[in-house]
Amino acid sequence: MAERASGRTRGALWAGLVLAGIAALVVAFSAGYIGSAGAESGSADARWLSIPAPEAEFRTLEGKKASLADYRGQVVILNLWGTWCPPCRREIPELVELQAQLEERGATVVSIAVDSGAEESIRSFASEFGIDYPIWISGTDEVVRHFRAIGFPFTLLIDRDGVIRKQYLGPQTQETLLADADVWIGDGSPTETPKYREASEVGP
Repeated sequence: MAERASGRTRGALWAGLVLAGIAALVVAFSAGYIGSAGAESGSADARWLSIPAPEAEFRTLEGKKASLADYRGQVVILNLWGTWCPPCRREIPELVELQAQLEERGATVVSIAVDSGAEESIRSFASEFGIDYPIWISGTDEVVRHFRAIGFPFTLLIDRDGVIRKQYLGPQTQETLLADADVWIGDGSPTETPKYREASEVGP
């Protein structure tokens, strides 16, 4: 009976996340926020974005407040994920490997665990998977509102000035993310002027 109830609970959670994702997708496309972000394959919108990253506050596993403003001056790979999400689990080893590469370059991965339970449960999960980059905590509604996440994992490349430059839907490889991050690491801008959309062109 308990197992059957647990199954219904998980089913309700997935249904809610799917509905939230559909709603966010409609909003994101209508605002022009996303282009052709790739799913499961490492592909992403080929154009650089130019959208100020939200400075909303989240909670760390230690119960402290944190925001992207704390990382101003660093290139950040922001990963939205959940312990309940199989594609997210598959992606974690890539992010762990990526973090080792980014640390040498003065950049970092930051992750937001979405609807993933109590701090202790997330901490135990992180230890099991060898996660050594910062983990913040959030609910689905928050990340949809602030980042217009349309599914999970959902990843953003943010430059030193706190501007979102690229987004990725689905699990990515460390090679893909590192190649894009390297464009913005160094003097903080591409060596060649990329095509990008101004924030005024893609909505608030």
